[in-house]
Amino acid sequence: MKRIYSYIKHTISTFVLFLTITSSLFAQGNEAKDVLIKAMTDEMNRSYEQLSLPESPKPYFISCTVGDISYTSVEAVLGTIVFSETSPAERVHAINLLAGDSSFTSDYSYSGKGIHSASLNTIENNYNQLRREFWQTYDIAYKFAAEAYKSKQNNIKNSNLSEEEKRLPDMLPLKKVVKHTPSIPEFNLEPAYFEKIAISLSDIFNSYPAIFDSRVELDGIQSTYHYTSTEGSLSTETSGYVAVTISGKVRTDEDQIISDHKTIYAPSIELLPKNIEQEVAIFAKELTLAADSKEMHEYYLGPVLFINEASAEIFADNLVSLSGIIASRKPVRVLTSVRRAENTSQSRDAKRLEERMGRKVIDSRITVKNRTDITQFKNTPVLGSYSIDAQGVEPMKEVLLIENGILRNLISTRAPTTRIKQSTGSLRYGARPRNIAIEAAPGILEITAPKGSTYDQLKRNLISAAIEEGLDYAYIVKEIDGHSTQILYKIDVKDGKETIVNGGEISDIPLIKLKRPLDVGKELRAYNYLYKSTIPTSLIYPAGILIEDIEIQRKPISKEKESPLI
Repeated sequence: MKRIYSYIKHTISTFVLFLTITSSLFAQGNEAKDVLIKAMTDEMNRSYEQLSLPESPKPYFISCTVGDISYTSVEAVLGTIVFSETSPAERVHAINLLAGDSSFTSDYSYSGKGIHSASLNTIENNYNQLRREFWQTYDIAYKFAAEAYKSKQNNIKNSNLSEEEKRLPDMLPLKKVVKHTPSIPEFNLEPAYFEKIAISLSDIFNSYPAIFDSRVELDGIQSTYHYTSTEGSLSTETSGYVAVTISGKVRTDEDQIISDHKTIYAPSIELLPKNIEQEVAIFAKELTLAADSKEMHEYYLGPVLFINEASAEIFADNLVSLSGIIASRKPVRVLTSVRRAENTSQSRDAKRLEERMGRKVIDSRITVKNRTDITQFKNTPVLGSYSIDAQGVEPMKEVLLIENGILRNLISTRAPTTRIKQSTGSLRYGARPRNIAIEAAPGILEITAPKGSTYDQLKRNLISAAIEEGLDYAYIVKEIDGHSTQILYKIDVKDGKETIVNGGEISDIPLIKLKRPLDVGKELRAYNYLYKSTIPTSLIYPAGILIEDIEIQRKPISKEKESPLI
């Protein structure tokens, strides 16, 4: 009895000690966070009240974003680590300062990115040092805004904008001031854990001797963003991902080098697919089979069935862009001497889809929604969920963008356009070393075609379309790759037999090709990727789409004989 009492007493004491230590660490974490937020807020308020230049407008709006960034990168070859690096914590900040008033400001690009700090900031939450670093950027930001304001005033008169666009206010008011400061979730960047997985995955290639130069890279990054603004917004949001990149090469009988790679994304190391070893084995097996592929010898124009990742890439390239479902404002050219103005060529040249609002833009079987609150699809974790955007706006959980092929809405930021007058909270945080990564982007783009076809039906329709055009064969594409060797699956229309072909180059597939495809699949899959290489984004997409009149040009692969061993 005494032993049991002693055990209970010891257990309670240990638990109390654990709570004391945990509470102390939590308090320290909150105290450090409070110092950072106070330094951000105090310097922002000082700048808002005191910054001025002769004959220049005062600041109208200011926001400060601080990014705390950590990352780990490892690389393994055939079960051996060849590279491993974990960066010390990094801190950077960006100041978005707009001069003018609600109707006309110094904002000429409407990107929301602001002026970045010139160097890394102190990671210690030293109030005075943080204020000093913020002050230096505020000084540059205001001088830049003053110059941009005057230049924009002069140039907007002769800009290629309609009178309606010229009269638009530069920033929508914030409907609700949000205080969103959750605890920062743990993100495992322990190199030993990364190395263990990299060793295990790279060891799989030892079973495939035909593959050489095989590699497995594991990269993990987390960015924690702290945001304050003169509107009273205060938020903390994290953005991060883990990427597993597998690659390798094989040599054909004709001494052609066939290379391929694949990247698998997950929200964290713990949420990597449970079957990831199987995915690596499938990659290795298909690459081994590619060693028996034959070179494509003739030009092809005809129906092509795009499946799996190839289908996802077509939808992503056409929909997730400034020429797709992202609303954007046409920039105004400005000239400044304090700092180089942001490159706005991509935004300036975009062919905006909003001009076709209420009209058919894609196949009538397809409906597209933007989601921000789901974390997985069919047991596959997705990257695109988030709680608040980079302008302090709570994102809409679901937005209907395209309904049965008809464009109904666009995802948007606080920069209004002629058709879009409210923000969907879509100025997303991304993750990149030493960078405040911000872009307008969807969360999880849900593309459905409930009246579509099964894979077997898609394949039969491919063969029928090829026969109708007098072709002896057609192609199936599983992945569109402009960086590695394009692998094609050539299907004989007589017996349906598939053979692997290399050395093709697929022509661009614009959105107009998706307006009347021959067929679309109803089976849905999840696809994770980084929009503009920074923003964790997800697609739930039809796993197949059959498109006619696709050009595939011959692109010979250079030959390289195997070096003799000495």
